Amino acid sequence: MARDMLDIDAPKPWEYNSTNPIRSVSFSAVVSLPYVALKFVAPYCMSLWSWEVLTPYNLLVAPRFYITMLSFIVDFCVYRIACLCYIRPWKCMEVFASSYVMLVYATRTFSNTVELILMAVLLWRVCESMVDSTKIMRKQCILDDLYQSVERIENKVKLKRLKSKLPPYNYGDSFTISVIATYGLFVRPTFVIFSFVPIAYWLQRGVVSKEVDFSYFNMRAASLVPGIVLTFFGCVLLDSFYYGSVSFEEIMYWNLTAASFTVTPFNFILYNVQGSNLAQHGLHPHFLHLVVNIPIVHGVLGMLGLWSVTKWFVSITTHRISKKPKVTSMATMLLLTFIFPVMVLSLIPHQEPRFIIPTLIPLVLLHSDQLILWSIPKFKFMKHFLFVMWHTWNMFAVVIFGFLHQGGVTNSMIRVHKHISEQPAQTSMHILFAHMYTPPTFLLMRKMWAEAETDLGGRYRIGRYVHTYTIGGAHPPDSFHDIAATIHQSAVKNSNTTKQQEVIICLPASLTTEFLEYKPENVSVKHIERIRGHLTLEDPPDLSLQGVKFTEKCGQLCHLIQRIDQFSIDIFLIKYDQSFNYDPIYTSNFAIEEDTEEYIKDKFENVKENIKDKSEEDTTFFHVKYDDDYKELFDFDDDFDDEEFNEELNEKEDDSEQADKNSDSFDIEESDDDDFRFIDEL
Repeated sequence: MARDMLDIDAPKPWEYNSTNPIRSVSFSAVVSLPYVALKFVAPYCMSLWSWEVLTPYNLLVAPRFYITMLSFIVDFCVYRIACLCYIRPWKCMEVFASSYVMLVYATRTFSNTVELILMAVLLWRVCESMVDSTKIMRKQCILDDLYQSVERIENKVKLKRLKSKLPPYNYGDSFTISVIATYGLFVRPTFVIFSFVPIAYWLQRGVVSKEVDFSYFNMRAASLVPGIVLTFFGCVLLDSFYYGSVSFEEIMYWNLTAASFTVTPFNFILYNVQGSNLAQHGLHPHFLHLVVNIPIVHGVLGMLGLWSVTKWFVSITTHRISKKPKVTSMATMLLLTFIFPVMVLSLIPHQEPRFIIPTLIPLVLLHSDQLILWSIPKFKFMKHFLFVMWHTWNMFAVVIFGFLHQGGVTNSMIRVHKHISEQPAQTSMHILFAHMYTPPTFLLMRKMWAEAETDLGGRYRIGRYVHTYTIGGAHPPDSFHDIAATIHQSAVKNSNTTKQQEVIICLPASLTTEFLEYKPENVSVKHIERIRGHLTLEDPPDLSLQGVKFTEKCGQLCHLIQRIDQFSIDIFLIKYDQSFNYDPIYTSNFAIEEDTEEYIKDKFENVKENIKDKSEEDTTFFHVKYDDDYKELFDFDDDFDDEEFNEELNEKEDDSEQADKNSDSFDIEESDDDDFRFIDEL
């Protein structure tokens, strides 16, 4: 959303493909509110105090701070549910706050984090309704019994009045529950699985115990329809407008069909039912959630939950359910809220730990008393063992998942942005990211627009002078120089200006030694900076010291420190001599960030009619300006052919699509910095 809100040149995630998007913009609109706030206050801070607000650091921290504030809603809901269930609320709060899920996942703008927040609010409202309904139904039953037992008419009238004054409970929170459930469907369609058990319990209040008639179940279900319909169509319209499948004119004249609308949850389901699509992200055994992911996410708390579920099912099969909580109780509801989503999600072959983080809420409410040392007069081994195991695992997980695992990616982006800002205007940058997750290139803050100003009212073009490339983990370090040389030679060959071409590579420090060993002749490598605090599980540092020759200057401890220092990212600047001539022999499917053609083409069509009738004489010089700093001077030919330009854009878009489909080769010419991206009328 930084691309849309701040006009930053960055690729859209594959989930937001305009053809078949599987992510709703209603989620992005919520988490991108900090960008709106930063964009609003930026000019005032600059004019009043000369503060630069729109910096990479602020773009990274602001959404995280915002989502952290929202995560306190979960704390409030857990506290309220604990009070309703007569559980010591501060026990729950201590266990909940010490979970690394809240310290790591809940401070990032994952859709799973919003799913966790929605799940907490839904559980709170369902529990509130169940408690209120139970109290009111008990009073109603007492009044009915008294009504049948008394004989005097005046007493019957009083009891009838008391019964009529009882607050309504059948449709309480129906609109809130329906809106949360439907919006959660658009945030993550798996929210339907998490919300199934709480909503089922909300619908059956008093029906299973035969305190009320079954017709109440149907009426409660019908009361959910208005909220579902309003939220569903609101999200569908928002997505349809954003992805361009419908327009206001089409709605005004009702020139629409059902296929005109974009329904992202439907696209999400269609995508995930195809095994070939899931295979691209990794296929896992069906037991992974139960055996691996629950211990990873919840630690000893998850093991306690699985043990409780096992005992509960054994009690059912051995006909001892009467000794356990009732099926209609809130304890059973919380137990099923934990195990039901895990079992259903286990049927999907692609399983990640973050998919089950909403199950933290019922686990904390059920087992927090087993993990806290409150008022224990003497040592109890099991109690202290669980306490130590819980906090030890969460501290370890915070260090690994909160700081080390891919921890240097964002910091390397901020450092690269600083390096780019220090370079002369006539420099074209090519940045390679090797053996790391897809970097958030919006932190480079490349402007989408380049404005050209002329006395005659001229035109301008978008020219990208910073290019990013992602090299997959399958490429060995000895191929990095081949890829970098291919990019450099192609950029020099296709450039129509005298721009200096710079190539920067960011790679895990564990691969640095091998990378430097394969440095070609006439090539110099300058180390820009080492970003410490980064772990790539695919290429971890080798901490063994076998075969290492120790010297007086660097003994065993020295070499061990050097190996530990490899938990970092190294940033190198590769320089090529003018005599360097490389014949590219290496081709591979490294990905270039060139997805702006479709966006630019749409913008071009909007102003095409305005350009068509304009003509100028001779050749006009354009001052192309990025932000407020003039970067370069271009010489544009006046004779502009709309049709020819449109064909060129179409050809480049076709080439980009073909490159995505063909994983065996890549046309580096698509990264030409001097391609015409867009021409508009100022």
